[in-house]
Amino acid sequence: MTAVLEAARPAAAINARRAPLGGFLGGVLISQIVNNALHLAQPLLMSRLTGSLGWAAFFASAETGVHMGGTFLGGWPCDKLGPRRLLILSTLLRGVSLSIIPVAWALGLLTIPVAVIGYTLDALVRGLVDTSVHTLPLELAERDRAELDRLNARYELAFDIGGVIGPVGLAVLMTRSDSWLPHAVIAGGFVLSALVFGLVPRASSVRRAPKPAAAPERGGTWEGLKLVLADPALRWSCLGLALLNLYPLRKLMSAFFAKAILMKPAYAGWVGAAFGLGGIMGSLIFSARGGRTSGRRWIAAGAIGTLALATAWIPGSLSAMVCGVFVFATLNAAARLSMTGALQDGTPLSAAGGVTAVARGASNAASVALKFLLAAAFALGAAPRAAFAAVGAGLAVIAVVQLILASRLARLRI
Repeated sequence: MTAVLEAARPAAAINARRAPLGGFLGGVLISQIVNNALHLAQPLLMSRLTGSLGWAAFFASAETGVHMGGTFLGGWPCDKLGPRRLLILSTLLRGVSLSIIPVAWALGLLTIPVAVIGYTLDALVRGLVDTSVHTLPLELAERDRAELDRLNARYELAFDIGGVIGPVGLAVLMTRSDSWLPHAVIAGGFVLSALVFGLVPRASSVRRAPKPAAAPERGGTWEGLKLVLADPALRWSCLGLALLNLYPLRKLMSAFFAKAILMKPAYAGWVGAAFGLGGIMGSLIFSARGGRTSGRRWIAAGAIGTLALATAWIPGSLSAMVCGVFVFATLNAAARLSMTGALQDGTPLSAAGGVTAVARGASNAASVALKFLLAAAFALGAAPRAAFAAVGAGLAVIAVVQLILASRLARLRI
């Protein structure tokens, strides 16, 4: 019924409701530039401090577990404070947490415990950012499906432009200065991003759709969990997003491939940039195809991309890895946009923070499992190629499950 009403609206009325996106997309771009640099700098620093790629990967897995907890905790403050306020505050706290690393390094006090404290605090706060930044589009777009697709695609575009600039910028900084400087730039970038997020219009100045009289009270993550469990479309959308959440592997696969296979750590930035370039292409393709047309087809395409990622490391060359990663990121980004839209369609605005917290928590739980697999592969003492073979086999299994999910979505007409 909502779709019919939206289709009946005059085009001018819909265009007049378009939310101003400069502050939101600007903040996303800046935060993703430094966030993607962090994704590569962290495993390289931890492997340097511990002397082990395996332990660096185990830490990344544990840190993602903390991040997952942060996404669940973010449901309540997101619904109570509003996604805009929580996004500004939590992004600022990321900059404060990560400043511990360069300050300690410059003072000659950087040790494994100090690094663990800084990165763990950041992971917890990053979970709050994750929940709020994925909830805010629902408020800005006022539940308009076309506007949501537009906003989501632009978010993905900004996200992946940051995914290109961040790794390349880190590679340049590491070439010029193998010290605390890149880590200081990362921390400062999050502070700047928080200031830019402050330009996002307050809820009172954003035109909003009338709230149903029977809408549930804001109940945070618990309310969101009840809604997800009661609605098959929400359940399968959450599962789809979890199965497609392979992007967190970019920091470990990029860093470990560059260091263990190519023996050139600085090349991690170029592999990481390929993830971002593919994501840009995926968001453009999604928009060019008119947004959501068939969720099952996007998921099937995402499965093909997963297989490309599973095999890209085999030739052992930078060019082959970059090409495989690009194909994966292109198809994966479009599939994630499709599933994000399906989730948002069934999410009531009054419980947006709670439902988003559940969805992001499920996605990060999948990320924890994947990083643990990668950590175990490298920690068992196997040769780098054997470790990558184990990871590739795991990704191939996920691709098969994604194809099964696509067939299930076809039955649900998603």
